[in-house]
Amino acid sequence: MEQKPFISIITICFNNASGLAETIDSIRKIKTSDIEYIVIDGASTDNTHEILERNSDIIDIPVSEKDSGIYNAINKGINLANGTLIGLIHSGDFYLENAFSSLRELHKAHPEAVLYGALKAIKNGIFDSIWGINACYLPEKMIPHPACFVPKLIYEKFGTYDESFKIAADYECFLRFYKAGVQFIFTDTIICGFNLEGISQKRTEQTEKEVESIKKRYGTYKVPTLKSKIKAFLKIFFR
Repeated sequence: MEQKPFISIITICFNNASGLAETIDSIRKIKTSDIEYIVIDGASTDNTHEILERNSDIIDIPVSEKDSGIYNAINKGINLANGTLIGLIHSGDFYLENAFSSLRELHKAHPEAVLYGALKAIKNGIFDSIWGINACYLPEKMIPHPACFVPKLIYEKFGTYDESFKIAADYECFLRFYKAGVQFIFTDTIICGFNLEGISQKRTEQTEKEVESIKKRYGTYKVPTLKSKIKAFLKIFFR
């Protein structure tokens, strides 16, 4: 019987060929025989197809077809994944070369836990900050999604991403796991480089509404105080 991959890495992309090339380059540096790589392209009209063809030797499952949004694309990838552990890295982001150094032993010791680390934030092409947060704060805010690895059995047991949310479905999914009692284990590693220009970083009115709706669903919503409103304002306009 053929052994399952240890980990499935999923990259979703749409008309971001240069970003996809950077992401694939990072995968090439760390890919081994027990790492499955899946690329879900939303039928891009730029030269994404050329990037996929050029890197067909390390892409185990390429998909290029229209989707209804980023979480629909992610769910497609999860359904196709054969690995026992699943990581998501979007086009334009990249894994560091030691990203998986502690995952095998941690996953062996905690096969039903979400593993997570920290990320290196990139803004306008240069280093901005290192970001990480303890999963105990999930009732308040999301942990670094690209630095997370979820056992496939957790998705099978508790569900994948709610596609009714267009920006904050990752937060809904992880808060759902947290409220269901799923264990989160931190690995003291900077996992990836993350582009701060991504859609989830644009704190729009829609984002705030989705997050508020999610917190109300799981009973973690608190009416904002004046202090918290001022802090949010400063974060948006003076980052």
